[in-house]
Amino acid sequence: MVLTPWGDSDSLREKRLPPGPGRPREEVLANQRERLYGAMVASVSARGYKATTVGDLAEISGVSSRTFYDLYPDKEACFLATLEAIIEASIAYAAQRAGELVEDPAPGGVTLPGDANPGNNWERRARQGLRAFAEMIVAQPAAARLALVEVYTAGPQALEPLEQAMAGFEWLTRQVLERSPERAEMPEEMVMALMGAQQEIARNRLREGREAELPGLMDEIWELLLSYRPPPEPLQLMRRSARVRPEIPEPHDHAERALQALAEVVAEQGYTGATVDGVLKRAQMSATTFYANFDGKEDAMLAAVDSACSQIMAAVLPAFRRAPDWPHGIRAAFGALFNFLGSRPALARLAMVEVYAAGLEAMQRRLEALLPLQELIAEGFTLAPEMPPAAAEGIAGGVYTLAYRRLREGSAETLGDLAPVCAYITLSPFVGADEACRIAKGDGRGRA
Repeated sequence: MVLTPWGDSDSLREKRLPPGPGRPREEVLANQRERLYGAMVASVSARGYKATTVGDLAEISGVSSRTFYDLYPDKEACFLATLEAIIEASIAYAAQRAGELVEDPAPGGVTLPGDANPGNNWERRARQGLRAFAEMIVAQPAAARLALVEVYTAGPQALEPLEQAMAGFEWLTRQVLERSPERAEMPEEMVMALMGAQQEIARNRLREGREAELPGLMDEIWELLLSYRPPPEPLQLMRRSARVRPEIPEPHDHAERALQALAEVVAEQGYTGATVDGVLKRAQMSATTFYANFDGKEDAMLAAVDSACSQIMAAVLPAFRRAPDWPHGIRAAFGALFNFLGSRPALARLAMVEVYAAGLEAMQRRLEALLPLQELIAEGFTLAPEMPPAAAEGIAGGVYTLAYRRLREGSAETLGDLAPVCAYITLSPFVGADEACRIAKGDGRGRA
């Protein structure tokens, strides 16, 4: 039995309206759609989007396959309708929890809490928004898993309503922060990173079945948010694009050649559109050779994630260790990270974007492989032990979100611009805004 916003999965068939004359057709159609929405949530929770079939949906919902195709052309259309219904309900709940509404809507349908209630203030609204996010996930983990994890495996079209809703929530967050005298004019990248922090923490807990921890973790993210101020000076951005180099040196064996070809094909066609045949053609390799090294596309993708993350850390760790101290090491590390990713656009897209489409195991592989980067951030606790324990995980999630967004825009060559921003986001809670800004504008070697 799976709990869904439309009832327990075992009870969906019982929600069928009794036949009878005079019942409005729209009422019947709405009933059928809602049972299919519940079935989609339940089936995706049990077996994932890729393995879910129209037959599974019909079995769980009690809606016949013939009726299904009268309502939706295919499984993807039903998934999109379910996702949109979940997003709509989430927006309504978050808005209700945050207070009264004004009439001016933001992108994605989110509206800004007003000041009709004199007891409302920016801190109360912001904290309620974070709590509402966690409460929704704890109350409906299967629906949250569909919207925050499985959505990436359903193809590019499924991301459009999610990203539109996220843009709306970011707009709302900026408007709320503008009402704080100390946090007005927060750079867009910082707001985006803070939103990404809570999303990445939520995805990690949903993958591990530990969503009950989220309310407490959102309180820690709130403490992290309170530590931020806008940079006292504009952060200097790189104006020189990273030089694109071959993705890896000449492959030294068949497995490396296949992984290089996979990264290139995935960068061009997306993980869901990539095929083993396409990889074989790009690598000029026989199927026999490929399958001697990998069980299939999924297995090769996991190996590619391992390889990409190993190369990332090989670029980051030496730069960090050459720096004179931890703050400058963080700046040097982000400079190395984004210069490396900018010079390897296919590898960058695989590790920072397409890893989500590859599913739960690929996301877990990346989390484990890039854990040393999170541990570098956590060294800041020696300077500010009062910072909440979730700060390092949240900051890392924000960094990944900024890289994801930039690459989704097709701007790998400008990834280097993110190094000062990410350094400031990382350092500010531990060393203060002024010192963080000074170091972020440098090169990580103690030079301005």
